[in-house]
Amino acid sequence: MPAKSSSLRIADTLGSLRLGVALIAALGAACVLATFYESRHGTPAAQRDFYQTDWFAALLVLLGVNILFAVIRKYPWSRHQAGFLIAHVGILVLLAGSLVSLRLGLDGRLALYEGEEGDRLSLPAKALHVALPGHQVHASFPLDVARLPRTERRLEVAGGSATLVVEEALSHARVSETLEEGEGGAPAVHFVLQGSFGGHDAWLVAGDPDRAHLDFGPVAFDLHDGDDGARDGQEGAAANRLAFVAAADGTLTYSLTARKGAGSRGAVVPGRPIDTPWMGMQVVVDRYLPSAVASRSVTPAAAPAAEERRVPAVRVRLEGPHGRSRSEWLAWNDARPVPFGEGIATLAFRAPEVALPFSVRLLDFKSEKYPGSDRAAAYESRVRVEDPERGASEHVVSMNRPLRYRGYVFFQSSFVEGEPMISVFSVARAPGLPLVYLGTTLISLGLAWMFYLKRWFAGRQAVRALNERSASPSTAC
Repeated sequence: MPAKSSSLRIADTLGSLRLGVALIAALGAACVLATFYESRHGTPAAQRDFYQTDWFAALLVLLGVNILFAVIRKYPWSRHQAGFLIAHVGILVLLAGSLVSLRLGLDGRLALYEGEEGDRLSLPAKALHVALPGHQVHASFPLDVARLPRTERRLEVAGGSATLVVEEALSHARVSETLEEGEGGAPAVHFVLQGSFGGHDAWLVAGDPDRAHLDFGPVAFDLHDGDDGARDGQEGAAANRLAFVAAADGTLTYSLTARKGAGSRGAVVPGRPIDTPWMGMQVVVDRYLPSAVASRSVTPAAAPAAEERRVPAVRVRLEGPHGRSRSEWLAWNDARPVPFGEGIATLAFRAPEVALPFSVRLLDFKSEKYPGSDRAAAYESRVRVEDPERGASEHVVSMNRPLRYRGYVFFQSSFVEGEPMISVFSVARAPGLPLVYLGTTLISLGLAWMFYLKRWFAGRQAVRALNERSASPSTAC
């Protein structure tokens, strides 16, 4: 028997059953480990450390190569191998679809107020964002805090004469902030909301886009600097709102509106409760600073196992021909103004964004609660999609009815109760999904052929042979 050539031996090895079993076992073990890893560290960590890694993609490619050579080794193919061929081609198509979705798909998040329109998704990753003075130069740098080197990392801002320097990174930080009276500050109020549910306390800082307004469920709070805020507090008598107004003479007043019941106005006396018609709630202002200056401290803390519960932080600065900025700590979702050169730069640490080819406007949000409780039983959003190619269309997205539009799938993920309501959508795009569906169909057809149709064809062939034999004349000896 002639010896096989080296190419045939390689083909036999790549298409061997032994290699296929080893690869399937390795993939199964990886998926089991990823499942336990996800339960402890969260879905983003499992995606990053398992499913979106090069080695996991390499296992899928090797399995595809093994299946391809297993099919090639059967050449020339006969008719009775049709089921085998169809099933194996289906597996190859399914693997190709999975790889396409892993590499080109996305999972994002879109949060909209009622009446708000948006076309940008927040991705489950972390990035540093830079806007130089004048906002003529914007830059974004993906950042994996857990894998940053201990030495400084320098990131060149394209299009601008500046360098972003990452001095230090913490995978989980404890951020504490204190507000004290100081020159050049803004008015600040610390208040306590008391009711049958317990108590909540918070700071309001006038002029701060993140802390001048606060929603506590169905109740909204505002702090305004000057007399302009007095009118804002009267907007919409249907809303539960308490607006504080800090006057130039150092006095503090309030303006209250209610969905049910009469509103009120008056002077704020620290320590004296403000009675409200909001289900027996009281508001107590225990501290008022006419000119508050904030100071923050960021210290490392023991990181929780679940990655979603961590609060990473980075210390950064800007450098350029005009000098260097001060070092600034950025905790997750922070955005800080930093003097740089002759203007103010903005540094932010938040999720990167990707633009949709259309925009989505939240028209209305409805939530139904379980009888006698505040737990949501069902909720849905009515949205309008504004598409420059297809025009406008309205859709309803609910817990069990996602919106599928131009390859994107919008799931009703959660909501934030307030005035107005906020609806949160999980948005996914899997470009390889049609290939996955086609591969699954081919695998099912191939298995049906091997276990049912093949036997049926064999039976028909046997009956035909018996009929032919019975019809032929017998020969006598």
